[in-house]
Amino acid sequence: MEIRLEKQPRKYLSSLDQPTREKLERALRGICELKGDIVRLSGTKDLFRCKIDHYRIIFRYSGGEIIIVETINTRTNIKYRRYR
Repeated sequence: MEIRLEKQPRKYLSSLDQPTREKLERALRGICELKGDIVRLSGTKDLFRCKIDHYRIIFRYSGGEIIIVETINTRTNIKYRRYR
């Protein structure tokens, strides 16, 4: 599967320190195989969230070959209502 990052996740990853960036990049590779703590967001058909420590990755997957990462942020800064 292919992962595409929107503008916000690209900027967020570039602003992080090296160990944290590597941890999140490993999680993104795991999302390609749909592994990890992944849950569908309630009220949506194709939006999912992946938890990595106190970080959250919100991505869109509708069963095809492309996963679109919409947001990466900390647990306290993520707003789930925005995605309903």
